[in-house]
Amino acid sequence: MEIGKNTMPDYRLSGPVFLRNLVVYPIQTNNRYSHRDDTFDKLNLFTIDEVVVSKRGEFLEHDKPDITEVIFDNKSDFPVVMLDGEEITGSLQNRIVTQSNLVEAMTSKDIPVVCVEEGRWEEIGGFKTGYCSYPGIRTILSKSRHKKINTQQIIWKEINRKLTVTRTQSATSSMHDIYDNLKEEVVRYVEDFQSFNHNTVGFIGIAGNRILGCDFFQSPEIYGKFEHKLLRSYALDAIEYQKIRGNHPDAEKFLDSILDVLRKKRVGKTTSNIKIKDHGFFGQALVYHDDIIHLSAFPK
Repeated sequence: MEIGKNTMPDYRLSGPVFLRNLVVYPIQTNNRYSHRDDTFDKLNLFTIDEVVVSKRGEFLEHDKPDITEVIFDNKSDFPVVMLDGEEITGSLQNRIVTQSNLVEAMTSKDIPVVCVEEGRWEEIGGFKTGYCSYPGIRTILSKSRHKKINTQQIIWKEINRKLTVTRTQSATSSMHDIYDNLKEEVVRYVEDFQSFNHNTVGFIGIAGNRILGCDFFQSPEIYGKFEHKLLRSYALDAIEYQKIRGNHPDAEKFLDSILDVLRKKRVGKTTSNIKIKDHGFFGQALVYHDDIIHLSAFPK
């Protein structure tokens, strides 16, 4: 079955919003649809932040801990959505989710993860939720879906590079420490920001002369749950490009290339995470009954 055949919303870009040197193009749609029936727009989807804090869901190590996989136990009455790059901290080491997932109500699921804290393998208590990885790391995750690379080593190398260029320190080479050390700088990007138009379902972020990435969701309600978390992650990357000048790349062309690929994509499962790519980007999309719950894409 093809995604969005005769049902894909009319996604379009709104005018740019300037958050210091981070330029954000909101992705909007007036179409409030469900491929299956009229109930999906009303379906409650929780985030990992919501259920972990309320103790309606938890991340757990396997009995024999595995650096590449953890368990998520959803004890709530609604599905839980987690994004590629979302961080879980504590336990034996901080890790990030490698691809977007949906965990049905009252079920457990194995979640692929990768370490973002090279210098620790020591129990410090159960998992908590953290930040969302900045686009530079999520680009590596996306690329690993399409090419055989040593994802773990490349991510450790990227974190150490980021520590160097941002002049921050971490005893365990932790991505979380980068965010903590630059927290005030990141807050300055979003301190006057409230929210985008109520029809917004995502955005494309640009800094300097490069597209950082793109995230969009099935509905404004789902997007709204992640808006500030994602904007902070893009801001962390934008800090690095404050002194870079040049013409902004074509955000509309980038979105069109993603949508062109999606219209031709076929899926065969109720819930699946699919790979998408074109000559200019790598990406992934979480699909549920032919509806795109979340999509992320990053330039090659």
